[in-house]
Amino acid sequence: MYRPAFVPIHPDAIERPAGHGEALFREGDPCDYVFELCGGIARGVSFMASGERQISAFFFPGDQIGLPVAESYRFTAEAVTDVRYVCHSRARWHESLVRSWREEGRLLPSICAEQDPIFRRGIIIGRHGLLVRLCAFFISVIDRLPEEDGMIVYPLSQVDVAAYLATSPESVCRGLRQLREMRVIAAPERERMVVLDRARLEAIASGAHS
Repeated sequence: MYRPAFVPIHPDAIERPAGHGEALFREGDPCDYVFELCGGIARGVSFMASGERQISAFFFPGDQIGLPVAESYRFTAEAVTDVRYVCHSRARWHESLVRSWREEGRLLPSICAEQDPIFRRGIIIGRHGLLVRLCAFFISVIDRLPEEDGMIVYPLSQVDVAAYLATSPESVCRGLRQLREMRVIAAPERERMVVLDRARLEAIASGAHS
């Protein structure tokens, strides 16, 4: 399972809750804090000049977001589910970064941990065909989603997935139906998914499956 590489900041920091749809921070606000996710899923959202809403990444427990690589936040972070997070001051994050670099030689991995999901989206939406992009998206997230009773807990809405893949919810709906008909996935319950044929899912994601 994928585990992000990040700088350990403060093990005794107090967790805070955020409800579904609540913003942890907003694009353009001063970048004063780093947010470490302890539970739940968040999304990185940007708004175009036209008002169009674009999802640049999904973030999971263990991710640190809102890194102070600029003076202001470069996207808005919203809770997809109820989340738990810890706030770390910019100064404390910098201190931890320097300490990690001195003791372990780690510097870029902490920044890459936030940038990788955003970079990955560009790779995914650059692939040819919606079904290929949809499968590539699933491959990128399924190992980070929790499981219950042998099923993957999948709380991401078709609207959010469509905004991430730069397509329409109707197209995502058709893609999901096609994958169910192909018996690649099943959705026996609301917000639950079973991957029936991971090898085929990966083959479609790679573009190697006709």
